[in-house]
Amino acid sequence: MNFIEWFLSFIYKIKTFPLIIQITIVLTLVFTVATLALMITIYTIRRRHTRLQKTLKNSVPEIIKLFDDILFTDKDYNEQEIFSKYEEIVYEVNRESMDIGIGILVDYKNDNRESEKYPLIINAIGIVDHLERKFDSRSNSEKIDAFQEAFVLDLNKFDSKVLRYAYSKNKLIRSEARNSHLALSSNDPYRFFDEFDTSLSKWDEIELMQYLELQKVRGNLEGLGKWINYSKNDSLVVFLIKMVGFFQQKGINDILKEKLEDDSGLVRAQAILTLGELNVTEIEQELIERYYTEPENCQVAIVKTVRRFNSGKSLNFLEEIFKETNNTDSKKIIAEAILNYSYEGKIAFQNLKESLKGFDLTILKHVETPLIKYK
Repeated sequence: MNFIEWFLSFIYKIKTFPLIIQITIVLTLVFTVATLALMITIYTIRRRHTRLQKTLKNSVPEIIKLFDDILFTDKDYNEQEIFSKYEEIVYEVNRESMDIGIGILVDYKNDNRESEKYPLIINAIGIVDHLERKFDSRSNSEKIDAFQEAFVLDLNKFDSKVLRYAYSKNKLIRSEARNSHLALSSNDPYRFFDEFDTSLSKWDEIELMQYLELQKVRGNLEGLGKWINYSKNDSLVVFLIKMVGFFQQKGINDILKEKLEDDSGLVRAQAILTLGELNVTEIEQELIERYYTEPENCQVAIVKTVRRFNSGKSLNFLEEIFKETNNTDSKKIIAEAILNYSYEGKIAFQNLKESLKGFDLTILKHVETPLIKYK
């Protein structure tokens, strides 16, 4: 009763104030009550979220145990059983609990834990539909997560979604979409190679290499030769030539030989290195003849390729260019090639040590014993 009397008295006093003060007091009270209500609501939501996250974190060992049972044992599960067991563990199959499950499957895939039953879990708990919603999210971070998770889980069901973002104004989203198209599409996966108009960063190369590895598993790497000839972007061409060597692609030798005449020294150097990786030994004499007219990066590539061939035919050439070159780093690479050029190379290396003096001898000693500094 006292509170009611105080409140009525307070209202009466307010009525005696000028109108502007009455309005100010009322608005202040409204804002105060609204602020308190908002703080209580935020606190309640955060408390609920924290409790949910703690529950999900504590459920991870049980989820792992369930997934291990499904993927790596002979036990038979149907999709309904998997969903029911998953729901029992996480209490509710929602966005947060789905992300926990996807994270565990992604870790399995990244650890190369092979199983034919991944699609069973993916279908049972609705991962495809969940990723569809993430692709449609307004959050760029969720879209990027969807691109990467779809790639790791090898879900090539999102062509339309990926292509929709392939021309996004957001550079990061556009890049992820085009890279994902390369990884996920079975229909012209290399279609965006002609869209590369800038130099590839190291991160670009790492991502593209991951996606090309997936295309190799699908037996779909034949298109690389076409793009080595077609692309006008030297950075992309160098990368693709490097990938030909890395994946040991056959049937591209003639294209690589053509690239020895390319205007770009970077392209020529990588073509030389890749010919070495593919062990195209018939090109050795031509490379030796080209050595004297090439820039330094191509000369280094020729030395490395001759060393890789290790045919026994080029030892005199290596000794000759070691004596002629004035570049310290090149001398070191040539000396390493001589030392590792079969048994005859080791003998020639020792003969050089006995016949040379000064700085050249220091380089040879450094190559033989790297702890000896040569500059």
